[in-house]
Amino acid sequence: YSFCTLLGAKRMFTHAKRVVGEETFEKIQKARVLVCGAGGIGCELLKGLVLSGFRDIEVIDLDTVDSSNLNRQFLFRKEHVSKPKAVVAAEAVQRINPDAVIKAHYGNVKSPQYDLDFYSSFDIILNGLDNRSARSHVNRLAMKANVPLVESGTMGYNGQVQPIIKNKTQCYDCNPKQAGQVSFAVCTIHQSPSTMMHCVHYAKEFYKRFFGEDVDQDPELATLLGYLQEEEGAVEKIFNAVFCDKIAELQKLRNNSASGRNVDFRLLSVEDAKKITEVCHEDVEGGVPESEPQLESQKFVSIAQLADDFEKAFTALLQRPEKTPWDKDDDLALRLTVAVSNLRAYNFRIPMHSPFSIKSIAGNIIPAIATSNAVISGAIILEAINIIKGGEHIKVQSLRRFPARIKRKDCFIVPEDPPKVNPKCYVCQSGTNTMYVKMNLLETTVRFLVKTFCEHELSMPCPMISLSKGDDEKLIYEDEEMTQNEAKPLKTWIPADAPQGWSILLEDMLQELTAELVVTHDPTLDVADYKLTGDKPTASKPAAAANSQENPIESDDDGDVVAYHPKRSHQGVSRGRHS
Repeated sequence: YSFCTLLGAKRMFTHAKRVVGEETFEKIQKARVLVCGAGGIGCELLKGLVLSGFRDIEVIDLDTVDSSNLNRQFLFRKEHVSKPKAVVAAEAVQRINPDAVIKAHYGNVKSPQYDLDFYSSFDIILNGLDNRSARSHVNRLAMKANVPLVESGTMGYNGQVQPIIKNKTQCYDCNPKQAGQVSFAVCTIHQSPSTMMHCVHYAKEFYKRFFGEDVDQDPELATLLGYLQEEEGAVEKIFNAVFCDKIAELQKLRNNSASGRNVDFRLLSVEDAKKITEVCHEDVEGGVPESEPQLESQKFVSIAQLADDFEKAFTALLQRPEKTPWDKDDDLALRLTVAVSNLRAYNFRIPMHSPFSIKSIAGNIIPAIATSNAVISGAIILEAINIIKGGEHIKVQSLRRFPARIKRKDCFIVPEDPPKVNPKCYVCQSGTNTMYVKMNLLETTVRFLVKTFCEHELSMPCPMISLSKGDDEKLIYEDEEMTQNEAKPLKTWIPADAPQGWSILLEDMLQELTAELVVTHDPTLDVADYKLTGDKPTASKPAAAANSQENPIESDDDGDVVAYHPKRSHQGVSRGRHS
């Protein structure tokens, strides 16, 4: 039954009218709302919106329901698995209030069909997205359309809500997002791993070398790839090379070193692996549990099963028509990652982990808590109502695991004034549009510019790239139109005897954003070792909060948090001459 059926349309919102007043409630019912994301936060948000009186809602999400979502995304049921989240969520909240108009979009917020006109048609946008790139994209179009935005995220017991109004508060791009990243020396990963994190890092690298994109060749990889040219036994030869021959080589190297310490690694050929059919207590993290876990993702399996998983996943991935980036939600990629991680852990006598644990390590995931999503969703709606009332009393709301002492009270939800606009922001203000870059201009490829600057640094979904020097301007890349140029180095268009004085124009027509790279050519640098130089504006820092605005919480549609690890900041770029 719907709430309207049980209570009647008039009684359903009696309390809400008394709390916000008749005038505000009328604005709530007339407001057109866009919800981006229908996962952990999005489900709670949609439910709360219709119960608060919002009647004109559209929701976008590109994911489908997974069985792992069912423990916290309460609009979904077992029969909804593999169906679009946006569609299922819209149908569920429609039943709460049949008088509401809920429209679902099964797609990516960055798709060209969701352009400036689309975002301009809403009175307010509410975000529950899963990655920095999508958040930044929605922020840019919201600022361009001058539509208020409420950003949000959860991280375990913590959470944050940030209202964004153009020219009044900081936007999502006003400050670079700087999250810490644990890094390891290459020699540690390849020669002396000591933790499961090292093994998982190696496993992801292993996947990328065979099935990922833009992998540099090396002699070892060339040898392994050579096995794939053979008619039979290719996967078995790769298994033996990685888990037996290479480990024997490392053991010999370590035992002959001057350290005087001998090591006893466990060599593992395919034949050896097939013989180990039982899970040994001391080989797994925390020991084998007394009662077998009900969830498959939390079960430990034998070395024989891991070897079988390796062969099947590797063979299936070879059948894919093209290479694909590693993704924690790609079942085959994750299956191979779990097998390689645990087999390598067995080699080096590191306790093996469950698939659930390895997925958490590989995806930098912090498990979600349903109540955190519910609290944050409620705070989003409160800030949305504040914006609809005029935006005079908006606050950044931070949810804390441990209370903060404010005015002699223990507060788990800490409000603070929104940080002021960064006057040099390249999205919501008219600051400088220039990045000064020192790089090996001639050897840099078009693909490197696309991946590093357009996608990573500036989150441009539909980039165009031009080279400019004086009156000479050359278009060298346009999204989906000039992909044949991706592998070409810039010396294809730039004379080798005159590499100085060139600029690179990066444009995105969907976001109506342009940035200029003023380049200093340095032939001594490797392509990947570019350096941002020159003065970049220092953003104003907000007051201390439970979760700093310089490190806003990243929450994904499944309610998990995926840490964002930027390579460099991109502050100091703004819209240029095509804005």
